Amino acid sequence: MASLKKIDIEKSINFAKENKLIDELNKVYESVPNGNCTGCGNCCMESVGINLIEFINIYHYLSLDEDLRKKCLSKVIDYYLLEYVKKSPCPFKDENNRCLIYEVRPLNCRIYGHWTKEDYNSNLENISNRNKEYASLIKDKYKFEINNDVVNFKINYCESFKPNDRYLRKDERLNFADSMMVLDSKIYSKGIMNIEFKDRGIVEYFIESLLYEDTAYNIKIRVSKDESVRKCALDRLKTIVL
Repeated sequence: MASLKKIDIEKSINFAKENKLIDELNKVYESVPNGNCTGCGNCCMESVGINLIEFINIYHYLSLDEDLRKKCLSKVIDYYLLEYVKKSPCPFKDENNRCLIYEVRPLNCRIYGHWTKEDYNSNLENISNRNKEYASLIKDKYKFEINNDVVNFKINYCESFKPNDRYLRKDERLNFADSMMVLDSKIYSKGIMNIEFKDRGIVEYFIESLLYEDTAYNIKIRVSKDESVRKCALDRLKTIVL
């Protein structure tokens, strides 16, 4: 059983459509300033944080193309279960550095290049420190070490991206985040989806739509510690849930 039940996700999608939340989401996206991106794909290396409204929007987008849905979710499973073993790119990026969900890509992807260098590097340092702390916690609790390439990986500031006007101030970026939270709250307040309110990456959202959260994490720990079961576990899981 999945943490995020399909019937609840579909109810949330219908609610969002009926109450024009998707229209409001698109207005937020459209208000993000334009800029010049080279399309190198160097920034597409994480399970980027998303909001609930974005998850159901992307979920619906994938539901319209079964081949694309299976392709993306297969890569999501690989990314999640092998996250402690090797550093992989975003599962929604294809082999040509193209975004498979570009039309509905999350806010964090859209505003990535709009940070000032000072703000970005300050945030990057905080993330780096948290990664090292988390690796230490995993080692103490589960008696194995997360791959150093994963722990020490950084997406460096993009010097190539140039905003058409100027970089966004921190308060402006937070205003975008606040707009997303308002949309989320309209879904949460109706009790449509029984979901714990917490930060999630795009990978975590989709994993919880396939499996119960604790079950998924237990499998992740097992395949991280035991290389001999990895391929079998991944293949079997994909056969069951896809």
